[in-house]
Amino acid sequence: MTNSIEQESALKPPLKRRELRDHLIKMLYMREFHEKDEIDEQNSLYLSLFAEIEDEEASREIMDRYVRIVDKLGSIDSIISRVAKGWKLSRIGRMDLNILRLASFEILYDETVPDKVAVNEAVELAKEYGCNESSYGFVNGILSSLIKEKQENDKHEQ
Repeated sequence: MTNSIEQESALKPPLKRRELRDHLIKMLYMREFHEKDEIDEQNSLYLSLFAEIEDEEASREIMDRYVRIVDKLGSIDSIISRVAKGWKLSRIGRMDLNILRLASFEILYDETVPDKVAVNEAVELAKEYGCNESSYGFVNGILSSLIKEKQENDKHEQ
């Protein structure tokens, strides 16, 4: 006989992509306010207390993706700087920047996410968490430029 906790977790659906993005954007944002040596502890605290994620597999999935994004932040930031003509990263609102980072990662490094889906999801995140009412338009414009550049680079490589 299995106990009710095992039955409950067995019935839990896998983490939805939207939920995954929501957690990632919050963790990337939190990263802005903590010292490097505090990040692991802060992420664990977030996942256990605030995100209320009890499923270890879901926590691992979130952390794996988070680490993959953070590993690419240097190149992602340079690309955002290049396509965000006239905008320094320091002028972009912290939440907007992290939404751009997440979507840029999906567009550039995650072949399982179609570009349009990455942009649409980023726009939805910007509507919910963006720094102001025009955040979603700003995010959409930057990501559209990124996709255009990516497509031009793909043409030249062929």
